[in-house]
Amino acid sequence: MVTRRSVLKGLIGGALAMTAGARDLFAQLIGSNYKFIMGSGPGPETVINGKRYLYFGGTGYYGFQTHPEIIKAAQKAVADFGTCSATSRNVFGTSPLYLEVEKKAREFFAMEDSIYLPSGYLINIACFQSLDQLHRFDAMFVDAGAHWSITDFMYALQKPVFSFAHVDADSLEKSLKTNLKPSQKPLVVSDGIFPMFGKIAPIPEYLKLIEAYDGCMWLDDCHALGVLGANGRGTYEHYGLQSPRLYFGGTLSKAVGAHGGIIPGSQEFVLPIRAGHIANGANASSSAAAAAGVKGMELMMAQPKLRQQLWQNARQLKAGLRKIGFEQDDSPVPIAAWTLKTSDEMDRVHAELMNRGIAIQRSRYVGAGPNGALRAVVFANHTCEQIDRLLNGVKSLV
Repeated sequence: MVTRRSVLKGLIGGALAMTAGARDLFAQLIGSNYKFIMGSGPGPETVINGKRYLYFGGTGYYGFQTHPEIIKAAQKAVADFGTCSATSRNVFGTSPLYLEVEKKAREFFAMEDSIYLPSGYLINIACFQSLDQLHRFDAMFVDAGAHWSITDFMYALQKPVFSFAHVDADSLEKSLKTNLKPSQKPLVVSDGIFPMFGKIAPIPEYLKLIEAYDGCMWLDDCHALGVLGANGRGTYEHYGLQSPRLYFGGTLSKAVGAHGGIIPGSQEFVLPIRAGHIANGANASSSAAAAAGVKGMELMMAQPKLRQQLWQNARQLKAGLRKIGFEQDDSPVPIAAWTLKTSDEMDRVHAELMNRGIAIQRSRYVGAGPNGALRAVVFANHTCEQIDRLLNGVKSLV
């Protein structure tokens, strides 16, 4: 008989030849706090809890997480450099891989410099520290729907923090007028694309206000990197904006198919980050992640038609949801979310879609509201037929 104790004992002893029953129980033990366990790489079809689903539940926008060229590059990097450098970048931890990520990012974003961090979650605190040196801002003004990676760190500088209503330039203007003293400068902070409902922040309106107060703006552009703009450079490119007041960073874990945070910009902006606590205090990213990041950016630059396909799929998904009766914008953001009258009703629709082999998110993520929402994300490599299958399933259940 396989018991919990025997499985744990086997693990501690390094027992590699576990019985099938022991392996199954181990999977149950480590997954006991998680309702869904992904059993394959994410793609239009993905294995979840041992079953293959039509998958609209993640943010692998181009399917690069399973792209053979990216996997090959990651494997070679591990063979050449080991799993990681096991120290911070400013000691002995900078390998040619990390330099190549930054070189490729400079090319992709057409920026003077860039820095590669071990996690996209860390880009915000790294930026706050740099901008505090560069611009000497006096207070932070943060969108009320900002991502946790912003709100977790925005008090770290011990400066006043004020929130404004979600994607509301009028609210920001009122907050600036009310809370800034004469000659004080603001740092305005927002997501570029908000992850729950896919809203794009109204940056042109914010920029006018920022200029009036001699301030600057930081965008967490994790969901826009690779998705928005003619070259995939994000929210600012989407709006056609360039200004020395505008700063941003993102993650390589979504569109690029890798892992880690990337912050492009001027050398003046990047240098304090390179010399700061994050780069000095955290181990560098894994070798596989760095190599995957290089190859993912190369593929995005070489295949711009992928972005057009992603936008086309986003239009198909949103147009279909509008026909069903759900309000959707007409932006190229490949995220669509909607709510039903009750939480129980959303639970029912989500469960029934799963029963039919279709996986979307039943989400209570940032900005979802007290009852949460249903959320579907489309990839560039979803087919029209797969998107229609999702839409037909939703239509039949609401």
